[in-house]
Amino acid sequence: MEEDKPITNKVPFKVSARTARLIGRENIATSKGAIIELVKNGYDADSKVSIVFFDNKHSSFQSEISEEHFIELELLEVPTELLLRVYQKIDEGYKVRNDIGDGVKAEFRKHISKLSTLYLIDSGEGMTQKIIRDHWMTIGTDNKATNIFTKSGRVKAGAKGIGRFALDKLGSKCEMITVFNPENHVPDTDEDGELTNFTGYHWLVNWEDFEGDFKTIDSVNAELYGITPQSLKEILIDKASEIDLSKINSESDFRYGTILKITDLRDNWEDYFVDQVYSDLEVLVPPKESGGFEIYVFSSLLPEKYGEVLGSICDDFDYKIHAVADDKQNVSIKIYRREYDVDTIDPEFFNREAMKHRPFTKQDFVNGFWETTTTFSKLIPGFAAQDEDNVFADIGLFDFSFYFLKRATSTPDTKRFFYRGFQSNLRREWLDKFGGVKLFRDNFRVRPYGETKDVAFDWLSLGNRKATNPAGIAKEDGGWRVEPENVAGAVKISRLTNVNFEDKSSREGLQENKTFQILKRVLTAIINLFENDRATIAREMAAYDDVKFGPERDKKAAEKLAKKILASSRDKKIRAANKDANGDQSPPPTEEETQSDQEKEILAGEIERQEEEIEKLKEEQKILRGLASSGIVLASFSHDLSKLNDVLSSRVDKLKKLLLERIAEDEYAGIEDRRNPFAQLEKFKKQDAKMQNWLNFSLGAARKDKRKRKQLFLKTYFSDIKNDWSTVFEYRGINLDISDIQEIDLRVFEIDFDSIFNNLFINSIDAFNISTFDRGRLITVKAITTPKEIVIDYYDNGPGLSADIEKPEIIFEAMFTTKRNEHTGEEIGTGLGMWLVKSIVDENDGTTKLLFPENGFGLRISFPIKYKR
Repeated sequence: MEEDKPITNKVPFKVSARTARLIGRENIATSKGAIIELVKNGYDADSKVSIVFFDNKHSSFQSEISEEHFIELELLEVPTELLLRVYQKIDEGYKVRNDIGDGVKAEFRKHISKLSTLYLIDSGEGMTQKIIRDHWMTIGTDNKATNIFTKSGRVKAGAKGIGRFALDKLGSKCEMITVFNPENHVPDTDEDGELTNFTGYHWLVNWEDFEGDFKTIDSVNAELYGITPQSLKEILIDKASEIDLSKINSESDFRYGTILKITDLRDNWEDYFVDQVYSDLEVLVPPKESGGFEIYVFSSLLPEKYGEVLGSICDDFDYKIHAVADDKQNVSIKIYRREYDVDTIDPEFFNREAMKHRPFTKQDFVNGFWETTTTFSKLIPGFAAQDEDNVFADIGLFDFSFYFLKRATSTPDTKRFFYRGFQSNLRREWLDKFGGVKLFRDNFRVRPYGETKDVAFDWLSLGNRKATNPAGIAKEDGGWRVEPENVAGAVKISRLTNVNFEDKSSREGLQENKTFQILKRVLTAIINLFENDRATIAREMAAYDDVKFGPERDKKAAEKLAKKILASSRDKKIRAANKDANGDQSPPPTEEETQSDQEKEILAGEIERQEEEIEKLKEEQKILRGLASSGIVLASFSHDLSKLNDVLSSRVDKLKKLLLERIAEDEYAGIEDRRNPFAQLEKFKKQDAKMQNWLNFSLGAARKDKRKRKQLFLKTYFSDIKNDWSTVFEYRGINLDISDIQEIDLRVFEIDFDSIFNNLFINSIDAFNISTFDRGRLITVKAITTPKEIVIDYYDNGPGLSADIEKPEIIFEAMFTTKRNEHTGEEIGTGLGMWLVKSIVDENDGTTKLLFPENGFGLRISFPIKYKR
């Protein structure tokens, strides 16, 4: 067969003219987003100011207009006949007719919608002809990606080289007038190499020229003319005279810069929509960010309404976190507390044991803040051990400000938790406008993170955390999580120091790569420091309130009940006396007496029913513990198990029997196993036996006889459990040493012991899986008895507790886990294993104590001698 012969050596790609539409009008999500992209261009041009001017005076449908406005609409070629169908003459002008139909109104809106013009103006360095040709009109140019600094040292906000196509999103026609700064640019030359006298350029494009079949982008042209103005300001005065330049604080000369004029706008720019743009620009730059760049919005319809866009400032918060990460993965964190009215807190409160230590002392409250330093690995413990891609190093520097604001509170809570007062209506308004955690890169917001009414509003998944654990603030076991509706904040990164955070081509968000996922985990871990701080304080305040005022409340309730009972008793005595005096003529018991007796009977019956219910719940709790442990086993080893339990023991034999009807087994004598079907069947049979072993073990975990307190012989028990786990341990190269178990028997629930040691075994296996140590895998269980206690020591020689865990006892708290997805950093452990261990031991009057062997993990479980039979 002959080889393919090329028709030509090289075949160039062609790009259709429709590409401009795809990366402009259809790729940029909203007109507001397009305006922000163009504002960034001014920032990258070293402009001190960016002006967004809506010349929308004639494009808004108004109920009353002046005679002058009427004449202006006629001059703008709105048909007089149509105007008179919409408006009727009054003394001082015109007002909308009462009988105007929807069709007439729609026709009128269509005419005036084209009368708006949008200007975007900056006072930057302008562009020469060479820059316009080589960069402005080159799609996807990399000049901002390679030259990331402006001449003044700013880090450029753009990088994709497609920002100018945002113009197409806004309108079908655009013209640009630019006056360049000769000190920053090399002047242009003509065809003869002589310097031109042009001080600027006039560029025009009609985006509709890109429409049509078979057009390629190189066949569509823009117009470009040289101009010789003395300054940009003279053009501004001529083109946009309604802009009051005296309101611009940072710029008065406007000698150089660029004007973008967009006509045939694609959107309606009535005041409602202009106001939305102004609000969006308010959160374009981070709070308190004023680094030499001002943004202004003006409208010819309402000249006095708008002006400088001032960033949001949050000065009425309950809590604030400020965290700064350096290039060595260290994080400096400062947590501000302003939720409490410190002067009203009873000094006795600070005598509680928990309040005697930093950061909860009286002085910490007076200071109003506390500081700490941590690392990425300590914030998400366990991930560093499996961070093969070194994602922590890729995250880079960041600055994180986070605010928590209650929207409302009740009077009892204010008294109980010593809250300071605030105006809830003002907070609600501020949160509705500026709430959500925003992401900023080089002082510009990356949309849509934290965008109100957008799916990316809660991009840190705070709502999911809250739904998973909806604990109250003062819950004894902790676990309170903040609601996304009550927070605001800003994460600041940079193209310079966070190189792995790449824009999506739409400029709407960052690519969801592994580095970005881990950054989110780090941020939520920082938020968790505030959550634990607030929950700890609330828990102590609630307990203090119960201690100090609980007896008084109970006393008042008891007094009220006693008065009711005594009053009822007196009434009974009076009625009894009347009965003695009058024979049997006394009236029967009153409805109130009958109701009182019924209430007592109901109360007594309810108490008895509650006691029975509690006993049932205790029984169910034991079952659930066993099922929870069994569930953890099933989840951890689901790949070893199957639902084919009934056929596992026989299916291979049946298949072998069918094969033997056609093939003799000795025909494969001497054939290597991988090509021998009978050898493969034996292999399958062993695997089926292993799966069946596991399934039987798992289903046996909740057997009824294990839920009865009976005599448990430890030697026999550990011998049996070793046999149950032998398949798994053998497969993973783990040796279980139970040689040091004394002859001890206890009266306990066997299911409790199953829950304890199944969870410990699973944790050890997970630890061995991430271990990098080259030593034999060993689990050791020892059991001895002393005059006071029965002591069981558990060891494994794995990697031990993560060094990132600052307080080792935290492993016993519910929902705490160091098991994480190696790609996203997401917690994948249940967080129940060690909590179950400690809960079961506590219920049996025992104690748990962490041991710290030279290698690996250790735990001591002690039961009082009373359990010895």
